[in-house]
Amino acid sequence: MKFLSIILLSAVAVAAHAQVPVFYEVPTDRVGVTMNIVVMESAQPKQKVLLVVPGSPGSDGRVMLRNAGAGAVDRAVQYFAHYKEMFDSSGIGLVGMGCPTDQWLNSDQCGDDYRSSQQYVDDVTKVIAFIKLRNDVKDFYLFGHSSGGISSRWLSLRMPEHFKGVINSSVMNRSFGGLAKSMAGFDMRAIKIPVLNIAHENDACPSTPYAVVKNYSSGNLITVRGGGESGDRCGKAHRHSFEGRQKAVSKAIINWINKSEIESLIIQEID
Repeated sequence: MKFLSIILLSAVAVAAHAQVPVFYEVPTDRVGVTMNIVVMESAQPKQKVLLVVPGSPGSDGRVMLRNAGAGAVDRAVQYFAHYKEMFDSSGIGLVGMGCPTDQWLNSDQCGDDYRSSQQYVDDVTKVIAFIKLRNDVKDFYLFGHSSGGISSRWLSLRMPEHFKGVINSSVMNRSFGGLAKSMAGFDMRAIKIPVLNIAHENDACPSTPYAVVKNYSSGNLITVRGGGESGDRCGKAHRHSFEGRQKAVSKAIINWINKSEIESLIIQEID
């Protein structure tokens, strides 16, 4: 009844507003375990969906989504939260995806071993099926930021038939603690779907060096220049998360999804 109530409440909310965040607990094949997602519901159904795997603090890989409150939405859909209307008007739905609830117990969970596993593929497949059941979605795109890039690379490699393309934003290429241990030797050439890489040329976060991304990118890199440097250097602001350039980055992602255009250099924010 709880699950049904959430669906009914979401229908009322969408009727009243153009776009609202709605929280869902998607059942997995494990009893009592769910994949929790935040969906930016819109009055206009979307044929394209950007599935967002956000970053996580420090070496803790867990993304624990519990509701659709303001703080949860900011985390679930990363820096897109402030520009959700721009995605909405461009025909792209936003879905933020957390770790399954059985990966919440310890800080060393939801790391590389899980994210590279068949279990993760099966869990994400359940999320995609759930979204398809409720909406006439034609194309899914995958997005990973920072530690979320562990997911975006492994999923795009292991289940390419589900995604039209993948976007890697300030992704970890060096390990921190036990997190991203599988990324140092990851073969980007093995990914066969279209890839867009985004990185700040002066990213100060030690685990996401620009030089590494530039080295493995070939005509598919958006370089970000300038912007702010507030907060933690590996946090949701600073150059790592494109502070002062987030709207321009969001627009560039929309153009890549809708027009296959790559803006090679972002040097200023847009109005």
